Amino acid sequence: MAAMTKRDFLDLLDQYGADPSRWPAPSRLAADRALAVDAELRALLATEQTLIAALADLPPASASPTLRRLVMNIPLEHPRAVAAPSLAGLLMAGWRRWTAGMATVTAAGLIGFVLGYGQLVPLPTASAGEQVVAEDLASLLADATYFDSADAENAE
Repeated sequence: MAAMTKRDFLDLLDQYGADPSRWPAPSRLAADRALAVDAELRALLATEQTLIAALADLPPASASPTLRRLVMNIPLEHPRAVAAPSLAGLLMAGWRRWTAGMATVTAAGLIGFVLGYGQLVPLPTASAGEQVVAEDLASLLADATYFDSADAENAE
């Protein structure tokens, strides 16, 4: 078994008290070996035993009947306050489930409305005169040969 550290010994004192006979057998054997070697651990055990003896000499404290009654009247479990169901509460209970997606549904509906309404409104079209001018311009552009500065130098 490994040697007992000071931390392990202090844990034994905290958990089982200053009486080594109350300690678990394997821990008690390791503590006995550590006490035989370490004077500081013996001093800690003696201090703890002195404290226990001093507390044992004190008269027992008794609680007054009023204090006992107050302590006994503390409920072990606090009941939850639940409001009685009302019509408004029942109607609003279902509404709470819908609020999470309400913004998404509203945005989707608005986008659908705008796109649907856009198909009902006629788009402005070119008049007959504007149409002829546009066609002439397109034909002129199609017939023209375009050169950039590099092509012009290569053509010479």
